[in-house]
Amino acid sequence: MKLMSVLALASGLVAAPLAVAGGASALPTTCDGLQCVPGVAHNAIEGQPCISATRYPFGVDSSGSTLICAQVGRWVATSPLVGVRTITAPCDGVEGTAQAPDGLPLSCNGTAWVMDFSKIFYTPSVG
Repeated sequence: MKLMSVLALASGLVAAPLAVAGGASALPTTCDGLQCVPGVAHNAIEGQPCISATRYPFGVDSSGSTLICAQVGRWVATSPLVGVRTITAPCDGVEGTAQAPDGLPLSCNGTAWVMDFSKIFYTPSVG
C-alpha cells in the first residue's frame, strides 16, 4: 500500500509540471506573412530534391516564391504562403496557401481553411 501511495504521489509531481508546460506553446496559432511560418525551408529550388513529409512541407526559393515538397521528393511550385491559420477558420476566398499550427498544409475552399495535400501528392510529369 505504501508503494502505491509513493507512486501516486510521484506521478502527481511529474504530471503537474508537464500540464503547466503543455499549455504553453512557442508556435503561433495564427500569423500573417511568410516570416512567421515555422519550418519553412529557405533557398529551395523548384525541381530539386527534398525530403517529403505531410507536416511543414513548405519552402521558398531565392526570389520568395512558395514551393512545396511533393511526395516524389522534389520541390514544386504552389500558391503563395500567406501565414499560419487554423483549420476551419474563415478565409473569405483568400488566394494562397497557409500552414496550420501543427504544420499541415491548408488552402481556402472559398469560405474556410481546410487541409490540402493535393500538391504534396501531386506527381509532376517528367519531361
